Amino acid sequence: MARSLLRQLEQIRRSATYDDAVAGTDTSAVAEPVISGSLEADLNVLRTLVKDLKGSTNWYDDLGSYFDPTDTDGGSVENKALNITSFKNQTLDAKTVIVPVRDFGPGDAGYAVTSGTTGVLRTITTQYATDADRTGLPVFASVSGTYDVGGSDNVVRVDVLNAANDQEFEDSSGYTIYAKMHDGADNAGTGRGTDVYFKFYANGSEVDLSAVTDDVDNVKFVYPVRKQMSAMNEYDWLRTDFVSSWEGDVELVEDITNLWSYTGAVDGDGSPQPWSSATSNYLLSSDPSDLQSAVDLINDGVGDMSFTEDNYLTDGMSVAAALDALDQELQDIADNVDSGVGEKYVESVAVQIDKNTTHQLPSAIILAGGYTPVSTAGREGQNMDVYVDGQLLAADTGVNGANADRDYGETTASGVMFRFKIQTGRNITYIVRQ
Repeated sequence: MARSLLRQLEQIRRSATYDDAVAGTDTSAVAEPVISGSLEADLNVLRTLVKDLKGSTNWYDDLGSYFDPTDTDGGSVENKALNITSFKNQTLDAKTVIVPVRDFGPGDAGYAVTSGTTGVLRTITTQYATDADRTGLPVFASVSGTYDVGGSDNVVRVDVLNAANDQEFEDSSGYTIYAKMHDGADNAGTGRGTDVYFKFYANGSEVDLSAVTDDVDNVKFVYPVRKQMSAMNEYDWLRTDFVSSWEGDVELVEDITNLWSYTGAVDGDGSPQPWSSATSNYLLSSDPSDLQSAVDLINDGVGDMSFTEDNYLTDGMSVAAALDALDQELQDIADNVDSGVGEKYVESVAVQIDKNTTHQLPSAIILAGGYTPVSTAGREGQNMDVYVDGQLLAADTGVNGANADRDYGETTASGVMFRFKIQTGRNITYIVRQ
């Protein structure tokens, strides 16, 4: 029978309407019928599947775009098409990352150990990593089960800290003590999903704590957990890396640089201390190995600036202020001593000295600047003592000895006037203080 357009339209129904809500598209009877009712029915099944894939209201809805953080030229505009091609290689649940977990014990006091301790069984409900599911605890060794065994140290290593100072510690050979994760079921525990055993190691070999250099009574742990990126918490990114397993993050490097700046040390200076002098009587001559010891030595050497009598210094004053006060007081004392200790001159009388006649002082006194006569009542003769044959004379009162009422008058800065005659051969001694 000849084919005609009419016959074709009768055999193949056109899709006059669409339905994108076909029920049962997830069953083979509907999605792949043995005998299809029509192309329209098949297309409606496909429409429904497309809508389900898109998660939209209608099968033809535009899914739009999303913000691409690698292309910010357009500001915060949604600039990347929302499609499967855009998602390729961008699924976070297909990626994992190892994050450190802090386990410092109740109240951060750590877990008790003894010299014979070979490891610590910890209650940790996180699953063990397996070949089928790599997330969880990367267990190093297991007899009871098949887990992520054979991992390298930089994956399964657990950092062990001395709870007394939060520092790592070493064995007698200088090797750092660390731990690896072992199946809890092999070490008096339950195992996967309940606990894990942290076995102690040093230099790749199992050890106990009988030969460590520090006193260690309690230990703390920082252990690794492998997580999917999609399971990462916001605060996971803020955790610092392992103490020694990894290099450390930028913040740790910055903290170390700040410590160098604070202590005066520099990178690679070749010495453990920045002390530049170790001479005798130097407060740090013992060459202390840490800043705290150095500060304690300085405090002991300087003292607490508390004084017994507070004559010239006051409690609590600074070292600079105390030295300044002592400097001024010592100068005042020196000046007073200088003014109280005179220069001695002796004159042998070769020509008789008449009374009430100005007598020139020895040239040595004049060349030294003479002296300053003092006429203040009660302090006459303050700056010069005059002896005749060892007998101390008294200076007259009044300006320049004008009253002539004693043994001699201080008439000028270079001469005196005796009130009695001094014969040849007698000795006159002058003690000049100013």
